[in-house]
Amino acid sequence: MSNPVAADTKKDGSRTYLYPPTGEAFPSVTTVLGATDAKPYLTAWSAGLAAEYAVDNLRDLAGVRQVLGRDEAVRLAKKQAELIRDRKRDTGGYVHDMAEALILWQASPEGRGRDLSLPLLPDHLQGADYDGIPVEDVADWMIGGYLNWVSDYNPEFLAAEMTVYNAALKVAGTLDEIVRLHGLTVGRAGRFVPGPGLDCCVDVKTGKHLDATVPEQIALYRRMKQARMPMGDLVPMPPTKCGAVLHLRPPHEPGYERGYRFMLISGADDAAAWKRAQGAIELFEGRKAAKAKPGKVCYPLRADGTIQQPRIADLDGEGYGRAVSAFVKAGLGGIDLDQLAAMTAGQLLQVKHIGGKAVDGARVMLDDHGLHLAGETPVLMEAAA
Repeated sequence: MSNPVAADTKKDGSRTYLYPPTGEAFPSVTTVLGATDAKPYLTAWSAGLAAEYAVDNLRDLAGVRQVLGRDEAVRLAKKQAELIRDRKRDTGGYVHDMAEALILWQASPEGRGRDLSLPLLPDHLQGADYDGIPVEDVADWMIGGYLNWVSDYNPEFLAAEMTVYNAALKVAGTLDEIVRLHGLTVGRAGRFVPGPGLDCCVDVKTGKHLDATVPEQIALYRRMKQARMPMGDLVPMPPTKCGAVLHLRPPHEPGYERGYRFMLISGADDAAAWKRAQGAIELFEGRKAAKAKPGKVCYPLRADGTIQQPRIADLDGEGYGRAVSAFVKAGLGGIDLDQLAAMTAGQLLQVKHIGGKAVDGARVMLDDHGLHLAGETPVLMEAAA
């Protein structure tokens, strides 16, 4: 039923999963989609929170500035967006943990709940604020919405918090639930109609606004190839007929009178999301391979019609390994390749910080530009001979 595998989470929030057969680190689905979705609205949101905090805490910020300096006061104001984001994330995590505990209890032998251990609200959330409402109340409403959904749909839980992999795409993730909905199928309009029943991949969301990448996330989960079982074995991914989002929100919000909205992703929307998701993976991998340096440094024509060769420092990020940094450290980063070609290997080896590997790197740099060290045969001519 449940087989959570802790992902390796970095400070920037990105996550990877180790793929058991090879030990490769696969980026998580949410990391891939997050890296290819700019979310411009977050900048305005963060700026607004910082401004609100500054206006409401002018005296405190003035005191921080006086004692610790302006930079620390600015950092304190800017940090408010991060604190609120983390608080909402952790509240959602608590709701997910509670839902999983209830699922495990429902699936326990003979339906006994004597061993049920419900998670406690983390200490840092107790008494905290969530959009002007105590976190305890928000969490209770969301859990109540989840229970209402269970009561309304009577799902049969097939998997919860299941770690899944796609070795071909080199991505992984942890899906929330796979459920069997009895008596339903998907109709022509992309909504549930009476039918023989279907298996559905469900993603539980608790944030106020749903991100446009949610269908892509579910489309990727549904097309994973392998799933990790509780004892660590990999098995073929359980097939599902559809994907859906269970959005839990307080019942005073319009449309959430039962504390939830259950939204089926139609076949057409799922296919379109799958296409976008593949593009996001391609973009993600391409950006990982892309270099920060956008191009090669060039120079204008000289008065005599020739062009200056690049300086050694201009060759950074062009695949010459540590050779460039060795020459820069030696104080030779400012010479161009014509000047380098006028030197012999022996002369270079007499320079501090220049060793045999750096000289070999210099030979490659020069050869790529049709040059060679003084007294040596060009590499290409030597290879042709």
